[in-house]
Amino acid sequence: MATVLRRALFVTSIVLASQSAVTAATITLFTTESGFNAAVDEILIDDFESFAPKDVALPVIVHNGITYTPFAGAPVPNVAVASPGYTNFGAGVGTTTTSILTTSGDEDILAVLSSPQFAVGFDVYLNGLGPASATFFSGADVLGTITFPSDAADQQFAGILSDVAVTSFRWTSNLGARLNTGIDNVTFGTEVQAVPEPATILLLGSGLIAAAHRRHRRKTDRS
Repeated sequence: MATVLRRALFVTSIVLASQSAVTAATITLFTTESGFNAAVDEILIDDFESFAPKDVALPVIVHNGITYTPFAGAPVPNVAVASPGYTNFGAGVGTTTTSILTTSGDEDILAVLSSPQFAVGFDVYLNGLGPASATFFSGADVLGTITFPSDAADQQFAGILSDVAVTSFRWTSNLGARLNTGIDNVTFGTEVQAVPEPATILLLGSGLIAAAHRRHRRKTDRS
């Protein structure tokens, strides 16, 4: 896939920023997988390992209930799943060990979910050649955007937990035609529900026992 995947190495560091455009919704954006996993009961939806054909530029990819549509590419918009073993991402990525969704040009990919979700996360691969962003949508409304600055050139994470359903997300970066960016390990989930403390469970149990005892006494008094 010489025209789709180019090899190079860069050294950078990363700083993350995020913003939300929907103030009426309760939204949490995540830039670490550990934070997302702590807040969400997650299910891996797509790691692209089973996708075929790999290393082939396509006009659109539909896989595991998600439609990936590109808006940039060379010579026309295209999207591809790169097989493991490439060194054409950022220096912090090194040689890839998994399959990664990317394009032959500057990456700008819209992912539309067949079923809306309240928690969505995925790995991002950066090239250090300009800012990149992951934007989450509910219909036409922007729920939130995570922005990775120009010097980010490693593997990072983008995720959202929202009480308004996510219907799509968009991955956009710069100069992917020179050095690839991409996404991997798309995950859905639901918010982790708090487990009552043991003392709370004990009080609840005591209350149920007391209520049952009162009902029994009322029955006895009437007999």
